Amino acid sequence: MSSGPMPEIKNTGPLKPGLVCDRFLFFSFLIGLVVFILALFLNPQRAWYNYLIEFFYFLTIGLGAFVFAAVQYVANGTWSVSIRRVAEGFAAYLPVSLILLIGLFFGIGSLYEWSEFIPEHYFTYTKHVYLTSLWFIVRELIFFGIWIVLALLIVRFSLKQDESENPSLTRKNKKLSIIFLIVFGFTFTFASIDLLMSLEEHFYSTMFGVYCFSGLFLSGISATAIIVILLRGRGYLENGVEHIHLHDLGTWMMAFSVFMVYIGFSQYMLIWYADLPHEITYFIPRSKNGWQFVLLMLPLLKWILPFIVLMPDKNRANPAVIFAVAVGVLVGQWLDVYWMVVPTFSESFRMVSWIEVGVFLMFLGIFGLSVRYFYKKYPLLAKGDPNLESCVTGRYQHV
Repeated sequence: MSSGPMPEIKNTGPLKPGLVCDRFLFFSFLIGLVVFILALFLNPQRAWYNYLIEFFYFLTIGLGAFVFAAVQYVANGTWSVSIRRVAEGFAAYLPVSLILLIGLFFGIGSLYEWSEFIPEHYFTYTKHVYLTSLWFIVRELIFFGIWIVLALLIVRFSLKQDESENPSLTRKNKKLSIIFLIVFGFTFTFASIDLLMSLEEHFYSTMFGVYCFSGLFLSGISATAIIVILLRGRGYLENGVEHIHLHDLGTWMMAFSVFMVYIGFSQYMLIWYADLPHEITYFIPRSKNGWQFVLLMLPLLKWILPFIVLMPDKNRANPAVIFAVAVGVLVGQWLDVYWMVVPTFSESFRMVSWIEVGVFLMFLGIFGLSVRYFYKKYPLLAKGDPNLESCVTGRYQHV
């Protein structure tokens, strides 16, 4: 893609209604809801831990894509202007996730041992105070409230710029994104500790939050790539998203797959080397009885696949290759969350059952409907961004 006059960008949205897709997502949600309610009567613990798996999984995708958009604001990322609105659209799921969080509160007693019984001789005083149902609820509501308010403000200014073309709105979003990323770093660390790490009440790792973030960010980039490629295949953002933009998106996926495996290996290696009882009790059950095969799949799908496949330049500009790798990453992220949660409740590997499929469909439906609602209501392109011309004409230094 060479520099030149700015081409006319066609089909910038909003997304045209698609009854087949909407109906599929709606019925997925309904079928999943029925399955979840039925599972609450037949196997309540399995129903709730699957609720937690899907809640955290789709939260990482929604938050991860928006974090990617915020990073582009902070870094003055010119290359990403034509795809940034797609990533911003994932923020539409965040208010819905708050409602789903309230639903999760009803399952605290089935998920977290500390909610009912705390063996004093295993807990420090600080842990005794921190791990209570009340403070758990208060913390999560604060975290989600902060994410939602800041995300909606950033999206609001971005949409307002479509009409006004006021460059000061970009500067406002840069400042807001800096605040968001700093606050997000702390709050997501504590949220991942609350939601996942506290399932094993005696385990703690100072790298756990960073590990969860690495999966979140890689998943967010991958989900953004999938939607961009699907939209591009349907004729949207014509002349706005070209191979050079896909190349840079693929580079981000490849780079952060390395970050993910670095954090994952560092956490595992330090715990293995120290051999401390309160740390190895987390990894030992997750390394035997069938769980070791899931453990081996994680670096394959979230590091080896994106790193090796996307290393050649031609693959990073190939929509089909990027799409396949991104799907593999999202499958790996789901397995990762599954591997972090289920061994708490089952020593041996549990095959996916109708409960897992049903609860997944419920969350897939509500996630897809919320994001599609945004795309059908608002333009798919940040038309008023002052860097749009440089983005679509290739007048920037791509990564």
